[in-house]
Amino acid sequence: MNFSYPVMFRAANIVAAAFMIIGGVMTCIAGGFPNFIQGIFVILFGIMTAVFEFRLPGVITQFASFMFSFMGRGIFYIFLGCITLNYGGLAIASGVIIAVIGIAFVVLQFLKIEAPSNMRKEAFDDAVGYGGAHTDPSTTPYSQPQAQPATVNAAVV
Repeated sequence: MNFSYPVMFRAANIVAAAFMIIGGVMTCIAGGFPNFIQGIFVILFGIMTAVFEFRLPGVITQFASFMFSFMGRGIFYIFLGCITLNYGGLAIASGVIIAVIGIAFVVLQFLKIEAPSNMRKEAFDDAVGYGGAHTDPSTTPYSQPQAQPATVNAAVV
């Protein structure tokens, strides 16, 4: 089998998202209100990570620009992996897997590897509306010459 790197990265992201959801559920049922809230957030982040693999919603994308680099995504995964480490074998396994994927992404930041299309700057620009017409800086409203206000020469009588 000959897999390309972008396909493998997308698969790793989907696996990480699945384990975030599994780890979040396990954290919720570990007991206690703080664990429940923590688990809900991990589940929401898992859903967000999965959605980012298929669609880039502009509303979420503008606040999650760290998801568009190996370093940002790797640190995010390491963080979620660490908070998913909880009581129970499945939660611990989920946390370790998420953290290992995160460490791999941090290492990939320093290698010349082609990122998948949904982790490129162009995808971010398109998702938040910076793509297309805004690529030429001379066409922004701030680069246009501004009309000077008309001066009134009033004669003093």
